[in-house]
Amino acid sequence: MTADLGSHLFTFAVVSDSHVNEGEDRSVSPFASNRLANARFRWVVAEVAGRRPAFTVHLGDMANPLPELATYRQAAANFKEIAAALPGSLHLVPGNHCLGDKPTGWVPVPRVSPESLELYAEVYGRDYYSFDHGPCHFTALDSLLINSGLEQEDAQRRWLERDLEAARAAGQRLFLLMHYPAFVAAPEEPGGYDNLDQPGRTWLLDLIERHGVEAAFSGHVHNYFYNRYGPTRLYTLPATSFVRQDYGELFTVEPADAEGGRDDRSKLGYCLVEVYERGHLHRVVRTEGRTLAPGESPSSAGDGSLRPAAGAAAPVGVEMRENWLATLALRANNSVSPFTRRWARNDWALLALEEMGVGRVRIALQELVRDDVVERMATLVDAGYAFTAYSYGLPGAADYRLIRSHRGLLAGWELVLRLDQVEALAAGLAGAGPRLSGGAKLPLFLSEVRDPLCGAVDDANVKHEANYGFQAGEPERIERLQAAAPVREIFAGLVFRVRRHGGVGPWAAVGRIGEWAAASGLRHQAQVLFSGRLTSDRLVDDLAAANRVAEAALAAAAWGVDLWLDTYEDVDRGYFVRHGLVDLRYAPRLGARVLRHLGRALERWSPGALESGRVDDRTDCRLIQARFGARLLVLVLPGPRCTVRDLDALGADVQSPMALVDLASGAHSPVAVEPQGDRLHLATPLEADGPRLLIGEIVAGRSGGTG
Repeated sequence: MTADLGSHLFTFAVVSDSHVNEGEDRSVSPFASNRLANARFRWVVAEVAGRRPAFTVHLGDMANPLPELATYRQAAANFKEIAAALPGSLHLVPGNHCLGDKPTGWVPVPRVSPESLELYAEVYGRDYYSFDHGPCHFTALDSLLINSGLEQEDAQRRWLERDLEAARAAGQRLFLLMHYPAFVAAPEEPGGYDNLDQPGRTWLLDLIERHGVEAAFSGHVHNYFYNRYGPTRLYTLPATSFVRQDYGELFTVEPADAEGGRDDRSKLGYCLVEVYERGHLHRVVRTEGRTLAPGESPSSAGDGSLRPAAGAAAPVGVEMRENWLATLALRANNSVSPFTRRWARNDWALLALEEMGVGRVRIALQELVRDDVVERMATLVDAGYAFTAYSYGLPGAADYRLIRSHRGLLAGWELVLRLDQVEALAAGLAGAGPRLSGGAKLPLFLSEVRDPLCGAVDDANVKHEANYGFQAGEPERIERLQAAAPVREIFAGLVFRVRRHGGVGPWAAVGRIGEWAAASGLRHQAQVLFSGRLTSDRLVDDLAAANRVAEAALAAAAWGVDLWLDTYEDVDRGYFVRHGLVDLRYAPRLGARVLRHLGRALERWSPGALESGRVDDRTDCRLIQARFGARLLVLVLPGPRCTVRDLDALGADVQSPMALVDLASGAHSPVAVEPQGDRLHLATPLEADGPRLLIGEIVAGRSGGTG
């Protein structure tokens, strides 16, 4: 999803809203989750320490008690004691719990004041300052001062303008650190509890745009949001302590916890930022609310790899069934928004894509009629995402207008048609004129829809399933079609659907599609369905779904086929109830974790280099064994548990030990193997209750046959 960033320079950590309490098991908050803040922050500190960042930034609300409470100093002391275990320097940014709230008349707590600023300086130090690291300049801002009317606001304003001007003149890359985000969904949104008010917001946004700030990091909202303003990437990061439960209204299911979403542990985390010569990568690390008692040590430092799979080896995309690009209205409430309407997007869906390294999204063409969707797509395209639109039937004038207007946002257009409509499509495309291409020709993909009245239908339609997409079980028909002149002249490739029923698994189906693509020179695509054959099917077995994801992704990488996984998010009502890659709160399911770790493993070698392969269906598992140049890969898909004692070497001499990747956790371990004829014997049997990947280095080998 990212361009070549050059050499890695350094990594820093960003933590926000730890809300440390004055005692280990008590809090001024009435929520039970707040009493876990110290233990949760202690776990984060130990985890960050294990990653050895160059430095750590804290974006505010270090402790929970407000300045007027007698417990303020003790909570701050507890924060410092826990944070002392962090390596390198720690840079603090003041939050509203550190200074009092911004000047809003209805907030029932004291606002920032000269007295609270003096207390903060005594307890924590400077409230605004800057520092350098390598070629980068970091500016820590006191966002509570903006619009405060205090004399300190004018002093900070003058200082900030000089600071950014001097850093830009020196050729430094600029990063901004603050507690309040400038905005949550749009620069023109009304002021409220969660953003900067006017006129300070416009002043700050103009300033960062003028000086070309590379990124701005903020907290306060206890949720994840990603925006862009001019050249600047704006990251609003989650908390380590608790979730702001009012944003739970973004989801279509009720909260899973007893606090209205406040203890949704999958949404707690911190951020790692890798700085490169030509840009940066960020990654939110979910903590799952893990805790650490005083004197206790963490069991591990977690997943050590920051960079997500870039998607080159496994070109995977997802079907967007729920429109998480749109901006949604949140209810007014009597706590943080009694008088104003707030808008937000569900960027937890975006975060899950980032974690998996998936940068391709399939979206209905009709979605482009919404301005907020188009604006969001532009932001994500700029960040490296690629969108393919799909439409049904012969395009009309309105469809062509959408394509022409938004050509720059689209990587492809999938047309779902009857085959007898292809010639009419050719005439329509000619009538649309050269403007349709928008420079580089927009790749078009053909997906067949089968009308039951025409007789070309299988029995899936009887089961009330829409019957579209080409099938891998029709070789003669596909070969004739891809050789036809109208198809070759108009389309970049065909779109196949790999159903969950029919007896052909993803490895075989995607393999056939890849072979047809290679022979024809077309760029075929495969849509792998999670749904079943009957509308009444309820497919909620996460292991079965994860096995299907792993098999499809490995096949797509092996044959260089573009892969679409359907469904991204769960479907919990209506037709074809099923689990997807993420649940309806966008927490990763097993399939998402497997896809992420498999993508990283596949980046070690080039796609399309499959020399030989074999599928071995055993009583307790499926083994997919594939030879790629100098490596043998074995995908172990248990059902639900299995024991593997031997493998097919595919005619190769494999070096011992092989590397074992637990695709659920990303953990690596060695597995000793011993050659026994044409087989490899595992010195210690592999016990698996989830997908595993074995990687072996081939030191010498013989040719094997493809199976």
